[in-house]
Amino acid sequence: MMRNFLKNIGCIVIIVTGIGNQLQAQTDVKLSNFVYTPLVLNPAYAGSSDGYSATALYTSQWVGFDGAPETLIVTGHDRIGLTNLGAGFDVMSDKIGASKENRVVGNIAYHLRLSQNWLLSTGVKLGVNNYAIDYSLLSIENQGEFGNPFGDLSRTSLIFGTGFFLHRENFFLGVAIPNFLTTEYIDDFRNTLANTTPNYFISTGYRFELEREVYFQPTVMTRVAKGAPYSALFSFNLDWKDRIFASANYEHNVTAGAFVGLRITDQIMAGYAYDTAITTFSQYNGGIHSFMINFRAKERYRRDRCGCFTY
Repeated sequence: MMRNFLKNIGCIVIIVTGIGNQLQAQTDVKLSNFVYTPLVLNPAYAGSSDGYSATALYTSQWVGFDGAPETLIVTGHDRIGLTNLGAGFDVMSDKIGASKENRVVGNIAYHLRLSQNWLLSTGVKLGVNNYAIDYSLLSIENQGEFGNPFGDLSRTSLIFGTGFFLHRENFFLGVAIPNFLTTEYIDDFRNTLANTTPNYFISTGYRFELEREVYFQPTVMTRVAKGAPYSALFSFNLDWKDRIFASANYEHNVTAGAFVGLRITDQIMAGYAYDTAITTFSQYNGGIHSFMINFRAKERYRRDRCGCFTY
């Protein structure tokens, strides 16, 4: 039975990957160190670590440019009592130039034990997204095209997404669509400000134990979306006795970066990541800087619940 189940999972991955070759755009935030904030992409992750965990991540991109993107993400999740349910939230604030995007999302997941070693969870995301633009921060040559553009314009839309997460002690596979809904943001004069389309994410990884309590985990995340090229982000992660963390990531012809983290106390881990564009654009900006802090509940934390590094 387990063999047939895994065969079906493989077919799903192939189908979703194949669809990705025909889809082209990106609307969801791409995280180079996605292993540290999995709940942002996949609601099925909620409750996987069997203990409360909360993470905050701040990212500053294109350093040196006026109005450069800044992103703040806060996530948290836990099991609901002794049930098979997990619940969590992710909050994001994204700013670039005159535009701001804020979202608040709730996540709920159901965890099913398939065998002694394998677990499967499915999850749902539900939330709201607000997109706003401040015309007073723009240099508009012909202001008549926008009527009276001074002030803020704000649009709110719903978020609905889903995903599943298959894992055992040293392996995981996830497929997720953070938002099924397609939304077009327009102003009062029918100008299209932005639009969103579904993004499809497939992530997988395998954890090797190099020596006692020293783990190495290669992972890969593929992303496909209408209007954007197919992409694959590779990440190589090291956990030294749950005290020192390091990783390197690479996306072909896009970015390369590294992360280093330190567990300050049993409950708190903090880290810093730097990514750089591997194109000619890299010479015109200061790269991407990310700062992360994670809190976990010591008394309920169970590392062996999930084949990924649990955050």
